[in-house]
Amino acid sequence: MWMWVLGVPLGIMLPVMILPSECGQFSPVFMGLAATLGVVTWRLWQRGLASSKGLVVGFVSALMLGVGIGSLVKQRLSPWPLEAGATYYLSGELFGVPQVSRFNTRYRVRVDCLGQTAADCSVFTDRLPGLWPVVVELSTTRQHSLLRPGQRVQVPVQPTAIRVQSSPAAFNVQRWLLSNHVVARVKLKKGAAVTPLRETWWSMDRVRTELNAVLARRMLASGEGGLSSYPVILALVSGDRSLMGDPHWEVFNRTGTTHLVAISGLHVGLVATLVTFLVLPLFRRWHGFTNRYPASHGALVVAWIACLFYAGLAGFAIPTQRALIMLSVYVLLKLTGRAQHLWFGLLVALTLVLLWDPVACLSLGFWLSFVAVYLILWLIGGGVSARSGLSQWSQVQLGLFVGLAPALLYAVHSVSLVSAFTNALAIPVIGFVVVPLSLLWVTLWSLCGESVVFLLDAALWVTEGLLWFLQLISGWRYSVWTVGERSLASLLLAMVGVLWLVSAGLPGRAWGVVLLLPMLLPQSSGNGLYIMGSGSGRVILQSKSQVWSLSRSHWPQPIARWQSDLLSHWGVMMPMGEVPLHHSRDLWLARGGVFSAFELDTDALGARAVQSIHYAGLCSRAQWHSGGVQFERYPVAAKPERCALGLTWGQTRLLYWPLGTQRDQRQVFEQIAGERFDAIVLDLGKGKAAIPELLSLLGHSGELIAIKPLPESLQEPVLDRGIPLHVIAEDGYYYRALPEGAGD
Repeated sequence: MWMWVLGVPLGIMLPVMILPSECGQFSPVFMGLAATLGVVTWRLWQRGLASSKGLVVGFVSALMLGVGIGSLVKQRLSPWPLEAGATYYLSGELFGVPQVSRFNTRYRVRVDCLGQTAADCSVFTDRLPGLWPVVVELSTTRQHSLLRPGQRVQVPVQPTAIRVQSSPAAFNVQRWLLSNHVVARVKLKKGAAVTPLRETWWSMDRVRTELNAVLARRMLASGEGGLSSYPVILALVSGDRSLMGDPHWEVFNRTGTTHLVAISGLHVGLVATLVTFLVLPLFRRWHGFTNRYPASHGALVVAWIACLFYAGLAGFAIPTQRALIMLSVYVLLKLTGRAQHLWFGLLVALTLVLLWDPVACLSLGFWLSFVAVYLILWLIGGGVSARSGLSQWSQVQLGLFVGLAPALLYAVHSVSLVSAFTNALAIPVIGFVVVPLSLLWVTLWSLCGESVVFLLDAALWVTEGLLWFLQLISGWRYSVWTVGERSLASLLLAMVGVLWLVSAGLPGRAWGVVLLLPMLLPQSSGNGLYIMGSGSGRVILQSKSQVWSLSRSHWPQPIARWQSDLLSHWGVMMPMGEVPLHHSRDLWLARGGVFSAFELDTDALGARAVQSIHYAGLCSRAQWHSGGVQFERYPVAAKPERCALGLTWGQTRLLYWPLGTQRDQRQVFEQIAGERFDAIVLDLGKGKAAIPELLSLLGHSGELIAIKPLPESLQEPVLDRGIPLHVIAEDGYYYRALPEGAGD
């Protein structure tokens, strides 16, 4: 069995994480090889050769089976090449809680059929119902009364574009879509009717939607803002985090407790532990049961049923499914008397999770979950009954902090230094007080209504105290350690150091810290010029001591989300609380672009943090210097709020061209005719034209960088002259390294 629980997961991860989706067409070949090798393995076992050739052939057979399944699923969940502007007819079942925003409402549809007519399924037909569901995100401009969770509908839709990665720190949308089975994003065709195909009388997702509405109304009625407890209760009960705001995420990120508001193995395990503890005395007194079975078996089955209900209330989200599978494996091992084989059980759970959802390995939560369980088993020695007491709990928390830090630093470039302390206190409060009170309130609320609101009030009161404590801890400057982007080699080295540190009995364990240093020590990386697209800044320059950005105004936020993500990606820490702002009036009054300069402070360890921020209107000054970069304004006559901007560092010159009308473009062009630039950045807006004479400003081997697709007026001249072209909306962000010392 070991060869199967090792070979199948490795085989699944290989095509999902490395191989292209086109390999899916060879999945029957891989599965045929797996079947053939499986027969060979069986014959070798019959001949008594299992200890040598049989193990090798069996492992290869399991590997081929995993490769076949992984490649098939990756091809099945690959993005659909839908024609822009075309109308398609989508049939499927709505599930999940609708996500309501200021501009639209998003639904999720489990697709059965897609075609170009109502009776057509030529684009997609689900030939594997129940296995690896294919999901489409459907958006509407408002909530539609006929679009309800649990209902099967047919809707005319049109595809919407999926953005490319327009920033080095941007969220990897394509990876997230694949890990969540989303193959396309579509919108309801304007004026089209929704055709109900099947109505369900009850749906857990409708209960979750109503629960969302109830807590949202109570939060508005209470007048609570900022760190309200209502969004946390909703997240803990139903997995819906739509009510949580930036203050919540900032506190949870800085204290390393974000996982507490994402229902996963921790919550399912705590619920199972609590239910087992409560019902075990009852089974011990049930002599009719204990005469046949151990009381612990009955308690485990009841705990599993309770966790099944909890997982359903959470919408059977992918992390919850993963946790339920792991719990089911443990319960089966316990019921069959094999609970001592926890390492084997962990590998069985890994195999079952990947068979159930092969693309789960693309999620960071997948790796953190299994690494955490592995570390816990390693720290307690792999035994069923761990030592009790405060020392054991502290050892586990410190071990998890050290063990998960390399993965977090590699994936999100930061880790909370206070997470071991905050989790040691927050996990028992959440798991044994807040979650039980909240679940009890939800269960009785559906039967008794407002008469059991005291349970919710008690959960809110405890949560408020916990949030106050977490906010207090998060105010420390070094509550978060940010290091910037790291290499795969440093991650592998750090993982060896972690195993060295947490392994009792190994000599020289302190040397494991040395292996962690390449991952932990801060360093300045990625210095240079960046041109980014929608949802980000337009022109960004980073040096060791400063970061500058030219962008559209992001008032009233002094720091836009994309700016904080970039700073974290580059290893720059953002202190908790207010940062000194200078000339913020320019950010408020800016009619067009705004210039933001982040002054950085470097401590004795080399860690960089934002010290202050200066703002200026894009066209407010004629000339100025910032570090080693010179800025020069080229204004439109009689319209000083409109201008182009020249940037010079060393021998390199760049022209930022945000002028939308040809009249403005010609006026500015007359001022700078005859000058030469190494690159021109076109930021004209959708459907705007550009004057062809603009290309004459490019020097030899000059580049043209367009935020949006190139205007038709420039397409032919660019091709004729062979000008290098980079379109941000199609090719992703643009980067050019700065000369050594530039910008400092």
